[in-house]
This record gives sequence, structure tokens and C-alpha cells, in this order.
Amino acid sequence: MRMISALAASTLALTLVAGQAMAYQAGDVYVRGEFGKSDLDTDALSRENAFGLAGGYLFYNKLGVELGIGEDVEHDYALGTGDAGSLDRMPANLLLQFYPLGGVADARVQPFVGLGMNYTRFSSVSGAGMDVDDSYGIAGQAGMDLVITDNLSATGFARYADVDAEFEKSGTTVDDVRVDPLTVGAGVTYRF
Repeated sequence: MRMISALAASTLALTLVAGQAMAYQAGDVYVRGEFGKSDLDTDALSRENAFGLAGGYLFYNKLGVELGIGEDVEHDYALGTGDAGSLDRMPANLLLQFYPLGGVADARVQPFVGLGMNYTRFSSVSGAGMDVDDSYGIAGQAGMDLVITDNLSATGFARYADVDAEFEKSGTTVDDVRVDPLTVGAGVTYRF
């Protein structure tokens, strides 16, 4: 009986220590590799999948900052004016993240919401004399980390960004396309 009590006490102590190690807390730094599929608010651009990287820092148990960048993705475009070609789109997001369960020792599921700014760079635009201005807008995301180990989590997210692609030819606006991607994705997060 004493041995069972000692074993139970040891198991409880290990569980509490492991739970405290899993708590999201001030000073945590993380990196995430992710894969996402974007649904665009326009038919003028083709829909493509993309990889991305994000890194973040928690300055409070429940509050942190995240910077994410997506790979340069090539899209085909076809405008109502008859102009067509391809372009590369590369998004970057800077978000203030809120973790409602941050600091909770035994929370194996860590939901989060973020709000901030998006910068989208358009480059490698093909088509006779066509150019596309870069875009700045608001961005938001909601997601969840499923804690696997003290440092490793599986992440799922949905992210929205306000993105406009202003197509110009010889300095004159030809079309203003509302892109507004809604990206749904998953990834792996490593927390230091």
C-alpha cells in the first residue's frame, strides 16, 4: 500500500511539473513552419497554396507579438480589361496575439487570436508594361495550438488580410482588384 501511495504521489508531482513546463508564459519565443490554402475575394487571380514561416515572443502570459512571412507565390491574372499575365505575391503580417489560456499550467490546447497589419509585395509582373503597387492593410487571425510536448505544438489557423492589387500600365490605373485572402492552414510550432 505504501508503494502505491508513493507511486501515486510521484506521478502527481511529475504531472504538475510537466504541466507547468507546458504553460505559455512571458518570455516564451516560438517559431512556426506552416502550410496554407488561400481563398481570394476575386476571380482575377488564380488560387495557389503556399508555405510560410512565423516567429513570436510573449511579453506577458496572455499577450505577445508575431511576425509571419509567406513564400513568394506565382499567380496567373486575367483582368476585365483583357490584360493577362502572371505576378508574384508575398505577404508579411505583424500581429498582436492574445492567448486566453496563457499562464494556465495544464492547458494542452492554447487558442489564440491576433490583430495587426499586413504588407503584401507584388513583383515579377508579366504583361505589356503592367505594374502592381504593393498593398498595406489590416490583418487578423484565429487559431489553436495543440501542445504535444513541452516545446512542440501542432497548430491550426485561419487568417484574413485586407489586400488590394492596383494594376497600372504606363503610370495609369487599369484595374483595382480586391484580393482579401482568407487563408486556412496548419503547421508545427516549436517553443523555446
